Amino acid sequence: MNLISLFKADFLSPARCSRLLIASLLIVAVDIALFYFLNQQAYSLALAHMVSFLCASVVGFVALKIKPKQLFTFVLIALLVVLLRGGLLASLTQMTALPVLLAITICTVFSAALLVFGYLYAQSLDLKADADWKYWCVAVVAYLVLLKLLYLGAPELIFEEAYYWNYAQHLDIGYLDHPLMVAWIIKLFTSLLGTNEFAVRFGAFLCWFITAFYVLKLTREMLTEASAYWTLVLVAALPAYFSFGWFMSPDAPLTACWAAAIYYTHQVIVKDNKKAWLGVGIAIGLGMISKYTIAFLGGAIVLFLLIDKPSRKWFTRPEPYIALVIACVLFSPVIIWNMQHAWASFAFQSEGRVASGYHFSLPRFISNVLIFITPIGVMSFIAVVKYRKTILTRFQANIDVRRSYFLLAWLTLFPVIVFAMLSLVRTSKLNWTGPCWLGLIPFLALLITQSPTTNTPKLLAWSQRVWPATVVILMLIYGAGLHYLSLGLPLTKYPQNMHLMGYQGFGEEIEALTTQLEKDNLGKKEGEKILVVGMDRNKIASGLAFYRTKYIENKHIKTAHNPAFETANEHLFGGIGLMYQFWFPAATQNGKTLLLVSEKMDELNGESVLSRTKPVSEIKEINIWKNGKQTGTYYYRLVINYQEKVTDKHPIVDSSDD
Repeated sequence: MNLISLFKADFLSPARCSRLLIASLLIVAVDIALFYFLNQQAYSLALAHMVSFLCASVVGFVALKIKPKQLFTFVLIALLVVLLRGGLLASLTQMTALPVLLAITICTVFSAALLVFGYLYAQSLDLKADADWKYWCVAVVAYLVLLKLLYLGAPELIFEEAYYWNYAQHLDIGYLDHPLMVAWIIKLFTSLLGTNEFAVRFGAFLCWFITAFYVLKLTREMLTEASAYWTLVLVAALPAYFSFGWFMSPDAPLTACWAAAIYYTHQVIVKDNKKAWLGVGIAIGLGMISKYTIAFLGGAIVLFLLIDKPSRKWFTRPEPYIALVIACVLFSPVIIWNMQHAWASFAFQSEGRVASGYHFSLPRFISNVLIFITPIGVMSFIAVVKYRKTILTRFQANIDVRRSYFLLAWLTLFPVIVFAMLSLVRTSKLNWTGPCWLGLIPFLALLITQSPTTNTPKLLAWSQRVWPATVVILMLIYGAGLHYLSLGLPLTKYPQNMHLMGYQGFGEEIEALTTQLEKDNLGKKEGEKILVVGMDRNKIASGLAFYRTKYIENKHIKTAHNPAFETANEHLFGGIGLMYQFWFPAATQNGKTLLLVSEKMDELNGESVLSRTKPVSEIKEINIWKNGKQTGTYYYRLVINYQEKVTDKHPIVDSSDD
């Protein structure tokens, strides 16, 4: 039975339609009534909405007369729906001025309709029939895209996102630790949508669609229609691509450019399309102003041209050199910025990494790969490489497909091997290999769509069977994780001082405190602005700059404050500088009054502070909260007459930076 069966008379008879309507109304009524009761009893929003919906789902189960054998499917759909509606509820209550009861009413109608339709949709599918798998794939991708969209603006920013938002406030053609693309994307959407989490992350959300488009297009042109559907599922569900499509970082545009570069390279080498060199040049050029690591893909392309005899002809033609010129022109702003700043970014990414010292991190590299593509993904990629002939049996006579496999396997494995070798001597980063796996995803999708036989190797057969369950588990994990970051989960606490949890209120408190201290004129000139200093690498400074600005904008407060230009970091006291060293040179801060904010009380009373400033207040404590639960403790102190030490070197290298 396929999707069309939903509208057939034998599936939706008048009696069945009446039962569905009654069940839907009962779900809505029980859900709203129970939520109202729990809300009146001062239960948390997370507990109230989850309990009310799950209880309403039980009523719906009875009203729909669902058979016991269908219980698992119904419960699974109910869990997926309640996690999805948590994002809608969080967005409505945090991003709009809607009253809670109106918000939950909207969410109740939405979730009741989705529960009933989802159950009908699941019942209409016959997953024993190959044709119906595409409907399952469409449902999975639609759910994951909607999940990201609804939670896009609900959780606080990850502190790196706040740091990149600060990039956008100090808009430039280059930065120390990353190129310019992430800053310009954030600037575009925050200019249109305001200072909020949704606007910061919206660029990453759109970049995912570019990534999915190119990988889907590549698979469709190269393999089967069924493989194309599963390719979309993998790009939507694998942790690397789900995360890159949700939070804003240089990896979001990098991954989109990586996918485009792979597609156009395939067009050049396999399809002999000389016009595709234009796409290669643009993709690599835009990738280089997103993140330097796409250079490894460029190196893999050049080496393949050298190794592959039929491809060497391109060295005698103008198209690849035109592509190189295009890439260089697109990358030129970064080169210009480096020329103007003593090649600081290039030095940071080369000499700085070398100076960070020897560190064997191969086990960490392996664990990072397991996290980003899952253990199932790792085993499946091994199967794709090991059992190439078995997977490509149906394409044995198709030279283009066999040639595509070798090209895409090379473009995948070369960067992965380079990163693995780097992990032998340097600290491995979680996001290093994220874009690399895009090349082999079409063949992983092909593996999944093939039916195992008695002669199929065990690893191959196992890899083919486990993916549907793996995808569903990932959907539940993502939903639960995002719900936890937004509304919380019942009976769970938040870790302390993790990322920017609770910074919404923290930013308001620091902004109010700064305003009051400026009015009090404690030891400073009248009218002088206080410089807030986060006493760490970039979390506190970036988070307070963003959430102070958001508070000022959302409340329409008339103030002379511009927190992005009044919040510095620990480099003023000899710590790691990063871009704050450029935005707030220590020498230009001499004589200023500072409000120091730290996670550790001792840092505000240490030699590095006392030798450069004069304290005028005691160390005081601020506890920060989220959803009624404490998320951290910070300390602050007002100091005056900051003086830079002549011996300060202001280090910019930090092995924890990506």
